[in-house]
Amino acid sequence: MKFVPLFGLRVRHDYYGAGTCCDLACEPTPATLRLIARYRMQIREIPGGLTVLAALAPDGQTPLVGLPRNELFAFHLTVCNADFALFTDLQELTRKADPVFSNQDLSGSDRRTLDLTDRQSWPTETFAIANGDAKQKFSLAGNPLAVDGDPLKTPQAADFSLLPLAGLATITAYDAATKILTLQLDGAQRDLTVRYRARPNRDRRFLADVELRYNQSMSAPGASDAPFEILFKVRTGRWAYYLITDQKGDFSIVDTSSATPSISFSAANRTTLNDFPDDSDALDALASELSRQYPDLQRVRFLSDQAVPCSITTRTGIELRLGNQTLLRPLPNPPLGHLSRIRQPAGAGFLEQDTVHQVVKYLPNH
Repeated sequence: MKFVPLFGLRVRHDYYGAGTCCDLACEPTPATLRLIARYRMQIREIPGGLTVLAALAPDGQTPLVGLPRNELFAFHLTVCNADFALFTDLQELTRKADPVFSNQDLSGSDRRTLDLTDRQSWPTETFAIANGDAKQKFSLAGNPLAVDGDPLKTPQAADFSLLPLAGLATITAYDAATKILTLQLDGAQRDLTVRYRARPNRDRRFLADVELRYNQSMSAPGASDAPFEILFKVRTGRWAYYLITDQKGDFSIVDTSSATPSISFSAANRTTLNDFPDDSDALDALASELSRQYPDLQRVRFLSDQAVPCSITTRTGIELRLGNQTLLRPLPNPPLGHLSRIRQPAGAGFLEQDTVHQVVKYLPNH
């Protein structure tokens, strides 16, 4: 039996130069496994993704089992590299209550990058109506959201609806503190069903889900091998080098590599920490710790002028200089796990910035 690609999925990451990312596993849901079996398909796992294959009939042209449009293939994305969060910008994901990568809006377009959306949950609750009362109150069991899903908004009566259209019954008020709905009735109903938007019950074992519908964004089996893509962006942070030395002088850090963009450490972002009091923990906790460890040595902080994107490629041209003399080369790149935060004066207040740091020692007299 011949199998040909129906669709593919690839995970890519800027950390690898927009190359294949093998830090995530793509696990089909039980419903998708049943769908694959029903239509005589196969899933082939490959580094950084998968391919779903469809079986062809004996003529080698038509699908063995026809796949109806709008069938849903769903997968869970699971992190399998403990360092993934250290070099990945996850801000967009964390803003979603239940993130889903979807091809829903790709139908009829040539774009292959999946959209990141927020799964919506719309529960219903049914209440029995007491005879004769024109106005009744009901306490909801769930936790409603505003109809647009904004968790910072307080739900209002207009964010709820009645199913089916319940005669002349209307929702007149909602008390978010007690989760009590007030309804005005026409006296004819025996029960009512209320529908509202709620926060999805997300499974925290997974980073996100992937939902691929068999729509116009998918060609007929074997017609196209262009995979859908999920793109992750790298985390950025300013590089900070802390020099511990028994020398004084005009120290500098210079990037001599040909990599672009280059990393600059200008004099404006060079600080001799000995000139500041030891009670600066709130500004730079690491600098304060180094002052306690090395009170008799010179301590200098070099901060990169711009945030530096994380990359699997090592910078080999970073060097420490004293005047025009090169002292140490290459300096080690700050490790991903060396995360810290500093506060710098900015106008009338302070600006907090994320950094990745490396402590460098130059002690020729020790």
